Amino acid sequence: MLVDWLAGRENIILATGRCCVQEVERNLAKKLPQAQAIWQKFLSASGLRIDACPRTPVTGINAKDRPIVAAAIAANAAYFVTDDKALIAEMRAAKIKTPQTVTPRKMLEELLALGLSLG
Repeated sequence: MLVDWLAGRENIILATGRCCVQEVERNLAKKLPQAQAIWQKFLSASGLRIDACPRTPVTGINAKDRPIVAAAIAANAAYFVTDDKALIAEMRAAKIKTPQTVTPRKMLEELLALGLSLG
């Protein structure tokens, strides 16, 4: 819902890495194959920018999440939104300052503080 709300706003660019898209697609294929068509429609309609995932290693991050963190850094993302508490702790311990790591709730609070309305 947050992505739908943000999509189409001129001052916000929604971006993700190709590796993130591939991870979602692998998970859907295994766990919820009936949702694959909805996912494809979402990708087409959202305006989501999909960047290549760099091969530059990011130290201090677990192997599974390393590519998505590297993609966010390479894209010069302002925010890295995740609800994965372990990953947030790893990023803080690795002293990754950019992008700022926030939970979905914190991201919504920050956007509302910027004056973005829900309407």
